Amino acid sequence: MKTKYTLEEEIIHFVFLAFYGLKRNKEDVDLSFHSIMVGIMLKNIGCSEDIVYIGYLHDIIEDSNYTYLDLKNRFGKEIADGVLNLSEDQSISDYRQRKSNFIENLYSVDHSLILVEVADKLQNLISDYNLYLSKGRLSLITECENYEDLKWYYLELQKLFHAKLENNSLLDRYDEIVSEYFS
Repeated sequence: MKTKYTLEEEIIHFVFLAFYGLKRNKEDVDLSFHSIMVGIMLKNIGCSEDIVYIGYLHDIIEDSNYTYLDLKNRFGKEIADGVLNLSEDQSISDYRQRKSNFIENLYSVDHSLILVEVADKLQNLISDYNLYLSKGRLSLITECENYEDLKWYYLELQKLFHAKLENNSLLDRYDEIVSEYFS
């Protein structure tokens, strides 16, 4: 497709189209906001352009009607592979089993993709902060059935992040908010 957009502008445009009409679970904000914020977080710590682009696109396969092949055809194999590596197997219905499988898979990906996952989870937790302050820890629950499962997931991710990454500002922020939510 011919365009006058830069690749980054085209990706942001695509994110808005892919998530058109969709809202975040717990706030009246377009779903695209989350993806754009993840890309911005990655850009702010100096990640490569491809990692920033993967950050913008990280939820496309899981949360839209677009597929890996759509991403590959539009943005290339490297970006599509990155998004696929950050996508959970939605055919696994059990929360803990799906999350365990996802975490296990993340141990085999490059550390730069792990940064995308840190930014993704950090942005989710930041978005929930005012709700957490006003309604408490149960307000954090979305797709799992209880607080303990959610706590388990974020703490397992924290172990993964520390095993795969050197300290950086995103990881420091993640550690701080996870400590506040799950201590």
